[in-house]
Amino acid sequence: MPARNGGPSRTGPLRIFDVINLASSAKEMLANRLRYLHAPPQVENGIVCSPGAHVDLLRAEGFPVAVIDTPRGLAPAGLAHATFRLARFFRETRPDIVHTHCSVPGLAGRVAARLAGVPLVVHTVHGFHFHANSGRLSRSSFSAAERALAAITDLLLTENREDLHVIRGWRRPRVRARWVGNGIDVERYARFARTHTGPGRTVACIGRFEPVKNHADLLRVFARVHAACPEARLRLIGDGPLRPECERLAAELGIAGVTDFRGYREDVDALLADVDVAVLLSWKEGMARALLEPMAAGIPAVAWKVKGNRELILSGASGLLAAAHDLEGTAAHIVRLLEDADLRAQLGAAAAARVSARFDEGPVVGRLRAAYAALLVETGHTLPPGWQSLADEESDDGRTVLSA
Repeated sequence: MPARNGGPSRTGPLRIFDVINLASSAKEMLANRLRYLHAPPQVENGIVCSPGAHVDLLRAEGFPVAVIDTPRGLAPAGLAHATFRLARFFRETRPDIVHTHCSVPGLAGRVAARLAGVPLVVHTVHGFHFHANSGRLSRSSFSAAERALAAITDLLLTENREDLHVIRGWRRPRVRARWVGNGIDVERYARFARTHTGPGRTVACIGRFEPVKNHADLLRVFARVHAACPEARLRLIGDGPLRPECERLAAELGIAGVTDFRGYREDVDALLADVDVAVLLSWKEGMARALLEPMAAGIPAVAWKVKGNRELILSGASGLLAAAHDLEGTAAHIVRLLEDADLRAQLGAAAAARVSARFDEGPVVGRLRAAYAALLVETGHTLPPGWQSLADEESDDGRTVLSA
């Protein structure tokens, strides 16, 4: 295992840095957790991310933020530069834990942390980059890369149990892994709880315009939906490099006039108040906030049957799942919900109850803090006040496992 057992206890606060690429992702994924974890002077939890407008918003909330640009793709020069800058930053700040997120920051951040001698390196799998719809070469290459990086990682955390099962199936290396899940501030979205009456009209998707989110197929599906339900409109919340291409495709499909590109928004909760159906056709997920948020507001979701979504949505009970690539079946699910207010109300209420019971941010942070505490005890670090009782916490869902 990479962790050094029995090392000297460092004086001063426990220092943790989360490494992610976009500042907007950092705000959405990490800000709620840092409200629980960042507690100076005992615990300093900061963020390292690429530049963006949200850096100032994160700093305004009192979170330490360092700006180090990390490329979105596998650009060798950009990765090398980011790794060098991260390693230098870690040598200067001497964190006790570096916690990386997503594939590219996970590569640069973990290598940099080891080069800088960081005692503990943790990585969260937000849906492995390889997935069932990847080509064979891509799948084998990324799988090999993830296993190589796992060898220099003290703990892998997963948002869904299927990714944990993948890790357990690795013959090499021996990897410590734990499920922690993903969650949201449920109350923030529940206060916009949707009342479903009459024919539905608004379909919404929350997501960055990038290949994995698959907006192109969503637009093709909505063209079919609009043909069956002429009053329907599509609301796309998010931004990204593929937005211009998607705007052109909407025009080609004849749905530009009923497709609203809203861009990145801070008021996603309010934008859900009149939504009838949420939809997400991404190729892979960890545990999608883009589904958790509308479901918490009582909005039934239609999604593809991929990892993460299969764990979140009970098809026919708290939403509807369609097979990946099945555009006709996906459109039929959306049309069915738009036309049946009673079904929308039934599935929406079940979705809200499921998210409230299983996907609130508080328990997720508790599992994360327990994982940190167990690692820190092994390395001889003095735990912050209130953390001692967490060090031995284990459960069937969150247990530590070793892949043989």
